[in-house]
Amino acid sequence: MAYRAVKYRDPHAIRVVVAGGGTGGHVFPGIAVIEAMESCRPIDILWIGTGRPVERDALSGRGWGYRVLDVMPIKGKGLIGGMRSLAGLPSSLVRVISWLRSFKPHVVFGIGGYVSGPVLLAARVLGIPAALHEQNLIPGLTNRLASRFVSHIFVSSRETIRYFPSKKVILTGNPIRKSIIQSPLHQRGKSIHLLVLGGSQGARCLNRLVGMAIQVLWQSGIRLEIRHQTGQLDLSYMEKFYMDADIPAEVTPFISDMGRSYSWADLVVCRAGAGTLAELTAIGMPSILIPYPSAADNHQEANARELAEIGAAMCFREGEIGAVKLAGEIQSLLEDPQRLIDMGRNAKRLGRPNAASDIATTLIEMAGASLFCPKTGSNSLEDSEIHNHV
Repeated sequence: MAYRAVKYRDPHAIRVVVAGGGTGGHVFPGIAVIEAMESCRPIDILWIGTGRPVERDALSGRGWGYRVLDVMPIKGKGLIGGMRSLAGLPSSLVRVISWLRSFKPHVVFGIGGYVSGPVLLAARVLGIPAALHEQNLIPGLTNRLASRFVSHIFVSSRETIRYFPSKKVILTGNPIRKSIIQSPLHQRGKSIHLLVLGGSQGARCLNRLVGMAIQVLWQSGIRLEIRHQTGQLDLSYMEKFYMDADIPAEVTPFISDMGRSYSWADLVVCRAGAGTLAELTAIGMPSILIPYPSAADNHQEANARELAEIGAAMCFREGEIGAVKLAGEIQSLLEDPQRLIDMGRNAKRLGRPNAASDIATTLIEMAGASLFCPKTGSNSLEDSEIHNHV
């Protein structure tokens, strides 16, 4: 998409920089917070992200300012890769400082991912109020380092508080988009609905494992209605798989209206990213969780175990469950409606549906604006210009 200059003229708008992204687990909580802020005050947004497709797709059409910061992660790239990443940080910092000076934000909000580190450091250098959000039970390296540069740290779980300076921490939960929070409650019908979430970027092992389990169920005479999000990379393979197996399934690379899909489903099979689990708990959805085994610090398994321990979900390591066993577990749950109801109730005990509005309120206060000031209030904020290609 081509860049176009956008002149922000609303003198009452709060200018907010959102830093981070790359995966749905980082992007959608950020969107949820901005939606909550927009419901209170006029907001001008500059999103500094990775440029990955899931990020671009999620932000497309929103009219927000958007910049891509070309920076690489330090962790997981080996010694040479890590040294290259460190060597590139000074130039990234200079670039971000220039963007912030141009946009003149009132507050900076880091949503995780390696892009957020340089942006939060730049905010510290320029004296701009900044906060970050940690979605996972075990914080990633970027947020652990960036916690030094911010005044507020929002966390999703009590278990996460010990990783950060306690005076900065606010327990909010993980922000959920209002379209999901406001989705109608599921009413189970005669048919059985299975929702499979293979991840916004594709989870090949999970997709194929669940596909084979569904085939086992189908061959046993158990008929399901299936909605399967595969990610773009695995879409053609899974479409062919279901076609060859003569199994009718709605296969899609990405589900934009997750609220509708959750309302449709009886059971969800998915990874254990913090964003997905926040959605499942906010609406009270039973699930089978198969954590991504290569997640940093094995944080997905830690996320999943928290739900499994209170009976809100079943959790299996990828290497410990095959298609036949998974098929049996799915069958046993779907044949026990009361257990599904109990799992959903237990999940809702962990839900924090007000997380987005709680974080939005604090960010507005950090920006020096009154939450109760009307949109035509008396605050006079300077004009700013930024380039936008969203």
